[in-house]
Amino acid sequence: MTTNRRQFLKRSAVTTTGLAALVGSTGTAAASDVPLLSTRGHFDDNGELKDSYGTFEYETSGDVPGVDTGCAGDLTVFVHGWHKKGDDAPQSAHDKISQAQSELTGAGYDGTVIGLTWDNDVGGGADYGWGEAQKAAQGNGPKLAQFLVDYKYNCPSANVRLVSHSLGAQVVLSSLRSLNGSWFTDNGYEVYSVHPLGAAQDNEAPTQEWPDTYNAISNVVGEMFNYHSHEDDVLQWIYNTIEFDQALGETGYEDGNTPAPNYTEFDGTSQVGDNHSGYLTNLSDEVVYHMEHVGSY
Repeated sequence: MTTNRRQFLKRSAVTTTGLAALVGSTGTAAASDVPLLSTRGHFDDNGELKDSYGTFEYETSGDVPGVDTGCAGDLTVFVHGWHKKGDDAPQSAHDKISQAQSELTGAGYDGTVIGLTWDNDVGGGADYGWGEAQKAAQGNGPKLAQFLVDYKYNCPSANVRLVSHSLGAQVVLSSLRSLNGSWFTDNGYEVYSVHPLGAAQDNEAPTQEWPDTYNAISNVVGEMFNYHSHEDDVLQWIYNTIEFDQALGETGYEDGNTPAPNYTEFDGTSQVGDNHSGYLTNLSDEVVYHMEHVGSY
């Protein structure tokens, strides 16, 4: 399998004058049965971007629609979550991406699923690298945003969607903030739908309490659907113990706040329970239903 290395300044003049001007102020893809975007190896163990990689740079497995091959009419990018130090992080990421492809297509999604694999296992210490992994997740937002710009530049009539699990939500929301007010929105493009599953993200994020994220969801996304479980004990541990807060994937958006107008909650507690790894298995039917009914909520 070939690996293609892409960098923002090597893209078209249209994308260069768009996203770079407005966002700039702000590993290699391994074998998989699903086409991959990769930024794995771009970030050091402190969660900082290495000097040898650009802010908007990403790599591909050589078979990603829109940049390596022809356009897909409906494309979903799946972004995996956090990985504590231990077993093979790249393989675990590929397994999760493959599961996403299998579960979504099995639930009736007839588009194309690809994955983003990123440095979700950096850091260490008392919090198992949670702080560094969050920093790496945020740094991946502009990279994912660059792919979305590239895709819509090459495939302007295609739908593109984002599905994430756990800490992948921070990658996704960072990418939406990067796109807001860029060439992407200036040309009337949108991310057709966004679906965070068990989001390891502050529960104020989609509300007016976080105006940059609220505005990004409002301006960049067709519709966002958040899937949470009140019994998710992994999120309870991370957010109650480490963040002294509550997670969007546990509680939904914070009571008393106002979410973006195109934001919808789905309480999956009865299906997911305390199984943080079980969102795709138990909620893919709902995700695909929402994909098919964007604009109905």
